[in-house]
Amino acid sequence: MITDALVLREDLSVSVEQRIVSAPNSGQALVRIEFAGICGSDLHVLKTGDWVTTWPAVLGHEIIGVIQECPGDDFAIGDRVVVDSRVPCDDCEGCMCAPNLCENLAWVGEIVPGGYERHAVFDIELLHRCPPELEPAIGVLAEPLAVAMHGVNRLPDIPECAIILGYGPIGALVHAEIRRLSPDCTVLVREPNQQRMQLALALGAVTESDRTRWPLVVDAAGYSTSLADAVELTTHGGYILAIAIPHTSVSIDAQALVERSINLVGSVGFRDELPQAIALLAGDPDTYRALVTEAILLEEAPERLSTMNSSPPAGKVVIRL
Repeated sequence: MITDALVLREDLSVSVEQRIVSAPNSGQALVRIEFAGICGSDLHVLKTGDWVTTWPAVLGHEIIGVIQECPGDDFAIGDRVVVDSRVPCDDCEGCMCAPNLCENLAWVGEIVPGGYERHAVFDIELLHRCPPELEPAIGVLAEPLAVAMHGVNRLPDIPECAIILGYGPIGALVHAEIRRLSPDCTVLVREPNQQRMQLALALGAVTESDRTRWPLVVDAAGYSTSLADAVELTTHGGYILAIAIPHTSVSIDAQALVERSINLVGSVGFRDELPQAIALLAGDPDTYRALVTEAILLEEAPERLSTMNSSPPAGKVVIRL
């Protein structure tokens, strides 16, 4: 079939074009995409072309849609599904532990066509059925919510207070997960963007504190000195959750890391949190509704994507297909 897609070419030009989507084979399903989220990693790929293995590319790994065709009857026509973004190699030591620990981990939208198109074919193993009550405009948050949940799950506990550096969608979702698990935890946010800071305050964050160091510092910013700042802000024996992906080399005070017994926890993707994320979004949509602050049409995407770095949104931008 022919579908409309947002196509990224090797010269980094972006346009809405028609492309051919092959019929699904056994073990696959054709999905009519409803919403696809725009992630910071998508913006990086649009700027650099990093990680793409096949050109032209259709990005987008935060995907919710409806089954339109499924030869093996693993899903019924009309079932709403969320797409698992991970494509592990299934042939390395990391994969023996968990898919997100794959030494060659790739992602939907980079190794296979993603969600920035009206229809796409995915392997059945990547699809998770949604409950009927899940609103697709909220369910599109399932993949990034699973990322935030996995990061928080890697901590031994949640202390009485924490600081989050950066309040983009991942920082906001980490905040939501901390609030869910520990409602009494005081969360301070550092975010230079005033719209994002206003969203953080509306969701219960604080901007001022007498504390100079914190038992939990979340680096959800990934700027050139954010990890170094996180070390400076962490108490003796405290934890740094590094969940942002910096795109430049960074330096930290290794002596402080050692002498203050700071625990540095890196977190990529998710392990088995996606079904729980789907259930949370279906069961408590109002907690997450405010995080989707902008919905655009596919035809509007090229122009909006070109301005997102210079004019970042308050929260998550999604493409409505």
